[in-house]
Amino acid sequence: MASFKIGKIQIGDNAPPLVVAEIGANHDGDAKKAELMLHEIAATRAKAVKFQTYTAEELVADTRRVITWGAVGKEQREPIGDLFQRLTLPREAHFDLFQLAHELGLEVFSTPFSEEGVDFLMELDVPCFKVAASDVNHLPMLRYIAKTGKPVLLSLGKCTLAEADTAIATLLENGCSDLCIMHCVAQYPSPMEEMNLRVIPTLANLYPECVIGFSDHSLGITAPIAAVALGASIIEKHVTLNQKDSGPDHWFSLDMAQLKQLVCGVKDTYTALGHPRKRVLSCEESERKTSVRSLVLRHKVTAGHSLQPEDMKIVRPGGGIAPQFLDAVLGMKVSLDLEENTVLQWEMFK
Repeated sequence: MASFKIGKIQIGDNAPPLVVAEIGANHDGDAKKAELMLHEIAATRAKAVKFQTYTAEELVADTRRVITWGAVGKEQREPIGDLFQRLTLPREAHFDLFQLAHELGLEVFSTPFSEEGVDFLMELDVPCFKVAASDVNHLPMLRYIAKTGKPVLLSLGKCTLAEADTAIATLLENGCSDLCIMHCVAQYPSPMEEMNLRVIPTLANLYPECVIGFSDHSLGITAPIAAVALGASIIEKHVTLNQKDSGPDHWFSLDMAQLKQLVCGVKDTYTALGHPRKRVLSCEESERKTSVRSLVLRHKVTAGHSLQPEDMKIVRPGGGIAPQFLDAVLGMKVSLDLEENTVLQWEMFK
């Protein structure tokens, strides 16, 4: 299986799945709020955190286009340029925030939205780059990122398989040797009936050279837990300090208590997956001895007696001759006197 490291964290090849807490725009452009979020994220035992590095000018030409965001019944409208400008994390704030993340034991990286953003993040020595689903077709930037030699996490939302394949090939053919492709449904929030999580094993079969992840925008933690069960090695999820805060992403993000549940749930799911080979597990050994059935004598018999069907019953405990060998035992002579309810063993016939 494909495998690489994000900083010190091993990804793929049966390593424990990594939960990436996506701060995104939920700092609301406030570096102090972002600092508080880092402390809260670290307290959940998440191991990685992600920002977004952009300016309004890098993203949109029609800055006056009015968009609607927010939960049903609480929608707000504003020009998209104003929204991005208000939520931009200042470049200068990145340095202290990244340093704080390191001090808290978090791997920290970001999503750039321009070649200049890539260069800026390289100055911060990020362990990897995340590419947003909106930029699957931005092949010039993909080539630029690939040439840094850093690992890349590529979201595959709102794109066709052909477009995804082109993006993946562009990265792999231009210097990116460590690639995680992340199933993603680019709707906020994503409806459960359209999560299409079975794409995850499909991607694993199509791209064995890549680690597979899941960038989730659904409500709650059900979908990411299911994604881990289907093979996702990285889970990315938006987080917030307060789901009632004003902003386009807060309302569908996880609060810190839910993030902690996700971290624990992902760990438990990974642990529960275990090994693909069917066997008697160590925790089952005592139950196997007490609750599985054996061939047992109905009554006392003496040495030399040839066992007949009426001599035996099939009951608990286990540990004796298994019922599947009943026909083999019939007609065999016991070599010693045996009491009623004796659990038959092969050495009793020697």
